[in-house]
Amino acid sequence: MKKMNNRQVRIPGPKDQDITEHCRKFGISPAEEKKLKKLLGHRAPLHEIQANASTPQPKWR
Repeated sequence: MKKMNNRQVRIPGPKDQDITEHCRKFGISPAEEKKLKKLLGHRAPLHEIQANASTPQPKWR
């Protein structure tokens, strides 16, 4: 008879990011940061922050 290894593997999910730090790093406006905090809380996964943040206007030279 075969010996079965019945150990379960845990795959970690996405790590939560601080919204304030993310907004500071990417130059997102304080009004947009306030909207994200109201929608997602103070910490959220990166893909949720990026999906809900509006894209900034391009800086023309």
